[in-house]
Amino acid sequence: MIRILTFFDCYNYGAYLQAYALHKFLIANGLENEFLNYRSKKSIKNEFNEELKLGAQNFILRLRILGKVLNFKRHQRKLKRTKPICVSTDLKNIKSDKVIIGSDQIWCYTQEWGGLDTTYFSDNINAETIIAYAASLGPDNFDKQHPRSILRLMKNFKHVGARDHNTLNFAKLARPDAKKGPHLVLDPTLIYNFNKEIKEPSIKNYIIFYSDKLEPSQDVIASIKKIAKEKNLTIISLGKPYDWCDKNIITLSPFQWMGYMKNANMVVTCMFHGLLFSVKFQRDFMMFLNSHRKNKCLDFLKRINLENRVIEKSEDVADLFNTNIDYKPINSILKTEIEYSQKFLLNSLADK
Repeated sequence: MIRILTFFDCYNYGAYLQAYALHKFLIANGLENEFLNYRSKKSIKNEFNEELKLGAQNFILRLRILGKVLNFKRHQRKLKRTKPICVSTDLKNIKSDKVIIGSDQIWCYTQEWGGLDTTYFSDNINAETIIAYAASLGPDNFDKQHPRSILRLMKNFKHVGARDHNTLNFAKLARPDAKKGPHLVLDPTLIYNFNKEIKEPSIKNYIIFYSDKLEPSQDVIASIKKIAKEKNLTIISLGKPYDWCDKNIITLSPFQWMGYMKNANMVVTCMFHGLLFSVKFQRDFMMFLNSHRKNKCLDFLKRINLENRVIEKSEDVADLFNTNIDYKPINSILKTEIEYSQKFLLNSLADK
C-alpha cells in the first residue's frame, strides 16, 4: 500500500487541493493509496483557534467561519485515510510498502502550527521506501543551521523531489552522499486536471483577493479599488474577511474556490497556491510579497519568467492590470516540467 503524509486536514484551500491532486493522480495511474491521518493535537488546536480569532467580535462571521471549517471537514472525509493518529510514535504500527511525504511546506519547522515535528522528515515512518514529493521548507532558508535530528532523518529518503530551489539546495546539503537526486518538481496541483471537480460560480466580472491575513499597503489597496470602480468589477475576498473588499465569501468548498479563481478577471494574491491556480487557469494576476513568501512564490515566478507580476509600488497596479499575460511560452515551460514531475514520481514509486 502507498500512503501519503502531508497537510490534508487543515482549513487552507491550497493545502487540501495539493493533497487531493496527488491522491487522484496516483489513482489515475493505477496506484491505490491512502493518507496517513497524522497530525499532532497541538497543531490541530493552534490552527482551529487561529481560524476562530477572526470572528471573535462578530457572531455572524464566527458562524461563517465554523461553516467553512465544517465544509473542509466534509471534503476531507472523502479522502481515503487511516484512523486518526495524534502521537508520532503510533505511526510505527502502520506498515507501508511506500510512503510519499509531501507536498506543501511540510519541512517548514519554524512556523507551522505545531512547531518542529520530525515526523515529516521520516521519523517513526514504517515503510520499505520513503519518497519526498514537492516538499518545501517554505520561508526557512536552506543555509541556516538546522537541527541535527532533521539532517539525520533526511538520509532515510530514497528519492527527493523538492518544490523550489531553496528546498532543493537544502536536500543537497542534507544528503551529500545520496546516489539519486534531489530533483526539482512541480506542486501536485499542476500535474492533475481538476476539470471534473471545479464548481463554476454564477457571478461574473470580478477581481479575486486571496490572502491569509497579509494585506498590501493602503496606497496599493486604493489603486485596486480605483481600477475596480473604473472597470465596474467587484472585489471578492475568498476564505477570509477584509473590510475594503466589496464581498467576502467565507464558507466555500475547495472546488468552489477553484471555480472563482478560474473565472476571475484578475487575481491579487500573496499565496503560493493563489499563484499556481492563476497560472493553471491562465488568469491575469499580480502578487504582493513579503520575505515570508519569497522563497516559494518568487522562485516559481522566476521559473516561468513572470517576476514582473510582483507589485513593488502602487503605480504598478494599473500597469499590471492593463498588461495581459502571454501564456504561450509559459505553457511550453510547464508542459516540460509537468512531464518531468510526473515521470519522477511514477519512476520513484516503481523503483525497487
